[in-house]
Amino acid sequence: MTASGNMRRMWALAPVLAIVSGCVSASLEDAVPGARNTGSYPNLNIPPRAETEQLTDEEAADRLAALKTQRDAQNALPTAAANDVNRLKKLKKSHAEDTLKEIEN
Repeated sequence: MTASGNMRRMWALAPVLAIVSGCVSASLEDAVPGARNTGSYPNLNIPPRAETEQLTDEEAADRLAALKTQRDAQNALPTAAANDVNRLKKLKKSHAEDTLKEIEN
């Protein structure tokens, strides 16, 4: 046997071993354990307990009003986009004039 013959056998056997290894799997019980058996049925009549104190209607209205005033204050500020549009229009005109002068000279 030559070394090249051994290599050919290994290359031929590698895909077969890869395919066969895909057939081996763990049992489903090990992958996803079931619910814990406490020996009794759950009582669905107990209301769920909140993790934190809930906001009252007045607190929710106050926070909503504060958010709306902040939103209105931000909307009242001049945006950079409006300034950029004017600056770009001026730049477009000056570039057009400069290019035309270069072409004519």
